[in-house]
Amino acid sequence: MERELKRLIIGKGKVSSIIARERDVILSREDCDISNIDDVSTVINKILPDVVINCAAKTNLEYCQDNKSEAFYSNTAGVINLIDVCSNYGVKLAHISSGCLFDGNDFISDEETSHTPAVWYTWTKSWADEIIKNYGYENYLILRPRQLISKTPHPTNMITKFSNMGEIGAIKEENSLTCLEDFSEMIDHLIKKNETGIFNCCNTGTITPYEIAHRIRDTISPELKVKSISYESLLENLPNRRVNTILSCDKLIKTGYNPRSASDALEWCLKNYDT
Repeated sequence: MERELKRLIIGKGKVSSIIARERDVILSREDCDISNIDDVSTVINKILPDVVINCAAKTNLEYCQDNKSEAFYSNTAGVINLIDVCSNYGVKLAHISSGCLFDGNDFISDEETSHTPAVWYTWTKSWADEIIKNYGYENYLILRPRQLISKTPHPTNMITKFSNMGEIGAIKEENSLTCLEDFSEMIDHLIKKNETGIFNCCNTGTITPYEIAHRIRDTISPELKVKSISYESLLENLPNRRVNTILSCDKLIKTGYNPRSASDALEWCLKNYDT
């Protein structure tokens, strides 16, 4: 009988709450501040996990831009501590990165595409990826989701954000997205297969924010008013640049996992959305 791997998830938030399995150990920042290497070393020495899944991060673009040092210590310096301690104990590190490293929907980004960070948040995530890749420890996964949706309401869930608006101006730019419930399966699959390296973790195909907004209106938020705006107009009204990104998930598919389409994932989330 195959031994069940002992998983330690660092970070208590939207992602960790959905990817967690019954026997996983989940630690909050109060339990383990990854920017403090003594915290990281003490926790891993005590728990002795097979895998550490890092969900700890500052992700709000405006917050990161206004609090650069804090964002750096959480998103970059903390990752140095994790890969350092994981390498000392021979533990696999599965790090949640971001598909927002790539700016532009006129091309498809695969795992080898050069990063084009647009704001401080994506710089901190880009540096973390490069640190893991070049540290000299090969037992790692860098997992890149994009534009997270879920059947579970959360302030950072795209469905929740859109459905809570009275009116939205949405762009008709194609983008990748990741259903968190599917992302959980992708992580389980890659860990079970003992894969290493970088993987884009998204649903297949693309979808526009305009279509997402329309489908939210037609299912769970009938009062929502949706209008089309240009990408340039969107950027004019935001303090920090938002990117359009299309990810290739061919590498993930080659491992034997077949994601459902972005359209089907959105339909499933809306049908099962817990309002």
